[in-house]
Amino acid sequence: MGRVPLGVKGITAEAAIAELSMRGLPTLELFEEVAKRLRPVVQYTAGCWKPTDPDTLLFTGFAIEDPAPGMLRSVCWRFVDNELFEPDFAKFGDLARKRRPVTTLHEATHGEPERSARYRRIHRELGFGAELRAVFRTGRAVWGSVALVRAQGDPDFSRDEIAFVTRISDHLAFGLRLALLHDAEEAASGIRSPGMIVLREDLSVESMTTQAEDWLAEFPADRRTGLELPAVLYAVARRARKQGSDGASSLPAAARVQLTSAGWLVVHAAPLEEAGADRRTAVVLVPAGPAETTPLRLELYGLTAREREVTRLLVRGLSTDEIARALYISRHTVKDHVKAIYAKAEVTSRPELTARLFHDHHLPAIAAGGLREFAPS
Repeated sequence: MGRVPLGVKGITAEAAIAELSMRGLPTLELFEEVAKRLRPVVQYTAGCWKPTDPDTLLFTGFAIEDPAPGMLRSVCWRFVDNELFEPDFAKFGDLARKRRPVTTLHEATHGEPERSARYRRIHRELGFGAELRAVFRTGRAVWGSVALVRAQGDPDFSRDEIAFVTRISDHLAFGLRLALLHDAEEAASGIRSPGMIVLREDLSVESMTTQAEDWLAEFPADRRTGLELPAVLYAVARRARKQGSDGASSLPAAARVQLTSAGWLVVHAAPLEEAGADRRTAVVLVPAGPAETTPLRLELYGLTAREREVTRLLVRGLSTDEIARALYISRHTVKDHVKAIYAKAEVTSRPELTARLFHDHHLPAIAAGGLREFAPS
């Protein structure tokens, strides 16, 4: 273990952040609590913390640390547009592929922050100057990011401060992975709670929870089936029974469903182990997170399996040559795939593709509750 930057203050703050990261806190709450421990050792004026879809690097929420409530929230989409559309320095997609996951705008522009469109068009207007950016990753998977800014005229972030944020980035990455498993619990009330239905041997309903009833009200209506439940539930239950009886099916007893509210649900089923002749099956309804929905979202554009792989790498910012090396195909084949992807997604460029994925699939979830605003403590 090397020297901890910022001395005793740094040691204390890192220990507190490491402990927080092991609690399994919901994502946006984790960011707020970490910010409270970070600010005393790395001072800054405002910050924007973002969970990230590891498949595409697109933001899935915002925790905004704003000294003037409402100010950053009113302009946060300008920062998003800068990230998605504009060439600039220290962009998160580029930083995700760097050896060190932390940089400053001063460092990225070699001491000339005025070269940055973000600095000229947004920071100056808001009275901001120095900026530090970091991504939180494990291996090549990026789970979140942060941008911290100081007031115009304040000194740039020091080497020790950069080194400290680099150290805690590993803790944050671990905490964000845990958060993906626990975020559903943050919304564990009303319709967002998991639900369960127990089916008898003849697939009639024996019992169901109130949460399951709420979920069923959001299912798209089947037409002329005459069934008591949506057809997909019976299909998943039958597959679970077949697996339980002879193990013949290698396909998972699960399905993803898009609800009328535009959200996604994962339906799981498993046979219940009970004494007696009757066989019962439990069907569980669980809200889907990015890990379950990203592959399906890409399928909605009619992309082949290889085109979905190329799309993920395109959105992550890899060049044609980098994609070719990653997938062991020629750069000409990559270009052919890119043309097909653009045609199917009805876009003409990489920024348009990235923006479409964000606005079509992540923005609705953010608008529905994926934004948290808090004042610096």
